[in-house]
Amino acid sequence: MRSQKSGVIAIDGGALLFKEDKLPGARLDQEKATARGIVAAYNRMNFTALGIAPQDLAGGLDFLLALQKEANFPWLSANLVNRESGRPYFTPRTMVMAGGLKIGLIGLTGGPEPTGSKAALLPWEKVLPGEIAGFGKEVGMLILLSSLDPASNKKIAAKHPEINLIIQAGTQAGNQPPEQVGNSLLTRVEPRGKYLGIMEIGWDPRTRKWQDRREEKLILDKKSQLDSLAWQIGRYRRMGEPETAFAKQPETLAAYQDLVARHKGLEEEIAVLSAAVKTQGAAGLFDYRFAALGKEVPDDPAVKAIVEETTSEIARLGQMASKAESGKGQGLNPEGYAGNGACQGCHPAESANWRASRHAAAYRTLENKNQQFNGRCLPCHVTGAWGLTDEKVLGLNEEMRGVGCESCHGPAGAHAAGPQGNKPAKAGQNTCLRCHNQEHHDGFNFAKAITSLGCGK
Repeated sequence: MRSQKSGVIAIDGGALLFKEDKLPGARLDQEKATARGIVAAYNRMNFTALGIAPQDLAGGLDFLLALQKEANFPWLSANLVNRESGRPYFTPRTMVMAGGLKIGLIGLTGGPEPTGSKAALLPWEKVLPGEIAGFGKEVGMLILLSSLDPASNKKIAAKHPEINLIIQAGTQAGNQPPEQVGNSLLTRVEPRGKYLGIMEIGWDPRTRKWQDRREEKLILDKKSQLDSLAWQIGRYRRMGEPETAFAKQPETLAAYQDLVARHKGLEEEIAVLSAAVKTQGAAGLFDYRFAALGKEVPDDPAVKAIVEETTSEIARLGQMASKAESGKGQGLNPEGYAGNGACQGCHPAESANWRASRHAAAYRTLENKNQQFNGRCLPCHVTGAWGLTDEKVLGLNEEMRGVGCESCHGPAGAHAAGPQGNKPAKAGQNTCLRCHNQEHHDGFNFAKAITSLGCGK
């Protein structure tokens, strides 16, 4: 993009480093390794600035402060402050040049307030006016990076027309096209790096306003009505001078005169609207798109190397944790589970279907990517992981590897011991959606998936 366009800046609203705002202890080292890799990749992509969201604090405030030192870009938060001194932990605002334009950037962090630290979150009403005033008249455009809830962001837009663009942290599924509230545009890109939100902006720093296209559309609509009236008036005039031709037809003449009056009124309305649009000057115009970052998008070699180095470190940390857990004498099935092989005796056809399925190979897909020790991935690639700690999941034995029958039907140890009773539950949609969710499987169809399994249950 930078090779094709001038004035390109890359910014992120936050919720970048971690998926949740609280992390299991066993996975913390792996998640921190991922966070370091993300920052290294963002350095490579020359990001301009990032907002700080609650999820970015999941590794602890001290970790984020240390990680900031590895970043070539500022982390912005005006309201995440030291509880005792009231001073911000991170840069509240910054200014950059792009396309010959001075752009101001402010960060606001949403809740919940960090626990177990001296950090506090100040309300945006208290800090934002001062940060806006701090720019004075220096900037030609003002952008807010916010992880506040959407309702609060709309209140900010309504109260502070000085803010021209609000980039909301990607904490919700789905992309949000730019929505104009007052003089602000609000937009959000889906989390976890599935899309890149691209906005191309034509901006006049003298007016600092977005063009309201509703007036242009209204003008076009009225011009269309004008053309229709002109055609109807023309039909009357083809019969001669209307005042003479319809002198003995007062109703027809009145209808003609009404058309003429409406035509004149529309002309006046269009003139007023056109003058208003013209006096607005060169107001801001924008175009946008959400580019899907699928497998068809080629990898940047340097970023790919960072990803590979990061996944290797995650594997190393997970393998160490797995060995530590195995040393405690683990490696048994979770309580109540029979194991993937226990169903074959009574359900041979269903078991054969399962062995040929992608569910059976789920653990091997992790092994092929050297991610079989990744605590984030494992629950969806083994049986019996839900409800266990990360340490226990790393210690599961080989019998539980792969997505077995009990992943869908629940623990079957009692059923295997007494097949006439304790029948497992039928597979339900909610069970599938734990893994086949929007993050991992767009467009998942439960009915179709159950049919394709071929187990008849």
